[in-house]
Order: sequence, then C-alpha cells, then structure tokens
Amino acid sequence: MTEAVDQQTAETRTVRIDVWTDLVCPWCYVGQARLDEAIAAEGVDVDLRVHSFELDPSAPHAHADAPSNLDHLVRAKGMPRDQVEAMEQRIGEMAAEIDRPYVVERPMANTRALHRIVKVVETHAGTSAAAAFFSTIQDGYFAGALDPFDQDAIIAQAVAAGAPADAVRVASSGDDTAAEAAVTADIQQARQMGAQGVPFMVFDERMAAPGAMDIDTYRRALRQLADAQEVSGV
Repeated sequence: MTEAVDQQTAETRTVRIDVWTDLVCPWCYVGQARLDEAIAAEGVDVDLRVHSFELDPSAPHAHADAPSNLDHLVRAKGMPRDQVEAMEQRIGEMAAEIDRPYVVERPMANTRALHRIVKVVETHAGTSAAAAFFSTIQDGYFAGALDPFDQDAIIAQAVAAGAPADAVRVASSGDDTAAEAAVTADIQQARQMGAQGVPFMVFDERMAAPGAMDIDTYRRALRQLADAQEVSGV
C-alpha cells in the first residue's frame, strides 16, 4: 500500500516554473526548447507560467517597412552585418542540436502588443493556455512559419487559445489598460529580482535560473525540486 502511494505521489508531483521571456529573443526560444526536453526526460509535471519582458522597448512598431532582425541589430547595436549573421548561425546550430527549426532572418518589431494579448489569453483561458499560446507563436516565428506582427494571424491564434476576439483586438490596439498594467508589472518584477535579460526562470518561487541553461542543468533543477516535494510530502 505504501509503495502504491509513493508511486502516485511521484507521478503527480508538480514543479512551478515562472519564465520571463520575449517573443523575438532567440535565447528564449533555445532555452524553452531545452527546458521542454528536460521536462520530458524527467517526467515531472510542470505548472509553466509565462511573464512579459521587453528586450528592446524602442523597437519599431510593425509596418511594411519594418526591418528584419538582422537589419535591426545592425542599426540598433552598431554591429557589422557579418557578425550578426554569424551569431544567428551559431544559435541556429544550437537549435538544430535539439531538432528545432530556426530561420536566420525574421521580421522584427515591437513586442508589447503581443505581451498584452498573452495577458488576455491568460485572463480568459488560464495560465497554461497563455503559456501554450506564447510557445505556439514563438515556435512559428523562429521556424519562419508565422509572422507574429500580422495582427489578423495573431488574433486568430489567440481566439483558438480561448480568448474572445474583441478582447484580443482591444489589447492589440493598446486600449486594454489592465493587460498593459500586467505587462508592466511583470517587467518590474523581473527587474526587482535582478534580471538583466531573458530567459529568466524561477523554479518553485525559490530557485532562479538566468539565461538559456543546458538540458542537464534544467534536469538537475527539476529533479532536485521534485524530490524535495516528495520528501516534504507536498
């Protein structure tokens, strides 16, 4: 009887992971992919919660003449184009190591509206739906299969995730003050915790993991926290 109870506890243990991320952040894409691999390998249930962060609030809003990610980095950071392309190629190779598609040149624009839409999905469909929605958009973006700055496409994805179309349109336009406030609060919280960039993950509200860690590091963190829960009877 005890063995059966212990097995049930091990199978149902849940680790909460809060992830501060930005859609256009390639390291966030790689970091999330590695985390997903670690979760699958450890067999731990996860309560994943996505939080907003803006890598570049000054990025231009989407329009016909918006730059690509390569052009944006050249202009905003003053980096030579060949250096930017080489950096993107290296990240693409890391994505390929875990069988994730990665296009080097992508559309680039301000991500604030997308963060507000994530908040609307969370309000109407819950945290899991919001995390899944964000992951779908980010995966499609880096695979070159989805333009996250195409308002109609993103509204359709948000509606599919469980948010009302009218509410998504209001958030996209910037008129949803609650969603805007929630995005601001996320960013402020990250800063208060010392986050200088993303991805920034917090496991069970007590173990921080800045940057895109390797799969083994994520696995050790998950195992440690899940084992701690089992010992404490959580």
